[in-house]
Amino acid sequence: MNKVDSLRRDLLAGVDVGGTKVAVLVVNSSYNVLSQVTLPTILDSPQATLASIMQAVQQGVEQAGASLDRVAAVGVGVPGRVDTLTGLVRRAVNLGWEELPVGQLLSAQLGVPCLLENDVTLAAIGAQHYMGGIASRNMAYVSVGTGIAAGLVLDGRIYRGAHGMAGEIGHMIIDPGGSRCQCGAHGCLEAVAAGPAIARLGEEAAVASGNTLLRRYRPVTAEAVYQAARDGDPSATAIIRKVSGYLALALQQLIVAYDVECMVFGGGVSREGDTFLQPILVELARLREHSVLTAEMLKPDMIRTLPSDYDAGAWGAVLLAAEGTVRISSERGSGAALVPFSTL
Repeated sequence: MNKVDSLRRDLLAGVDVGGTKVAVLVVNSSYNVLSQVTLPTILDSPQATLASIMQAVQQGVEQAGASLDRVAAVGVGVPGRVDTLTGLVRRAVNLGWEELPVGQLLSAQLGVPCLLENDVTLAAIGAQHYMGGIASRNMAYVSVGTGIAAGLVLDGRIYRGAHGMAGEIGHMIIDPGGSRCQCGAHGCLEAVAAGPAIARLGEEAAVASGNTLLRRYRPVTAEAVYQAARDGDPSATAIIRKVSGYLALALQQLIVAYDVECMVFGGGVSREGDTFLQPILVELARLREHSVLTAEMLKPDMIRTLPSDYDAGAWGAVLLAAEGTVRISSERGSGAALVPFSTL
């Protein structure tokens, strides 16, 4: 990389913070990827979590052959309710944050403007960019990972709702008699179909059955359950069928509520590819058999998954950072040494 004036801030960083990992993407002014870094999310305390985010950003910038004074802005996606103006995060359950001024703390520690948004909202922006075309003007991005949530794009614009909580489908009550969710309710979609729920069901099956392949895995993870299903294990296959039924119900509720043109899966669990998607399509076919309305509104070709190597959350965070440079330049005046970042 050519050396440039250290005051010339010509890089952007996008950060996707999840319950298990922090992913960082560093790009230049032409949106060429300079580095990608993934580190574990440290959940010992709010301070430890913030430290793991900062470490991931610093490592990403270093791997890009640069220093933080080259970074124009950092976009950060976090779970929970985010005040985009102040960077205050509330009720980030999977991170153990009740109320934390994350934007202010990260900006002060990194010495770089840090702009925050809900992680799934940013992933929806990243997915919209990837999809392109007319279908992405009305779409739902559904993230299935440590938690479950949806980012909504309606008429080409992100829809956040009256209180910034639109798309919290992880807390739809899917099975009233199901497991207790971290939110306090029973049978939330997240409690019965997210990664930890799949792992829990796998562990229970491994204990209950002497024949299942799941007994080979310690600990049993969601990835292990899908692998065992690929290997033809009946217990794992039954778990995937059950979880897929819950996810199909959630998609059916999304489509009748918002009448979107496509629904795109992302998140760690969706990276299982066809092993993840095909059972959901089977369950959706069963729903269509019993409902003319569902059959009309929810076609199989509307449901897609993102490529496993495309990090929609990190790309959405990059786009947030690029948008922020416009405001930052305006606030600093004509003397700012920011490279103008165009819209992708």
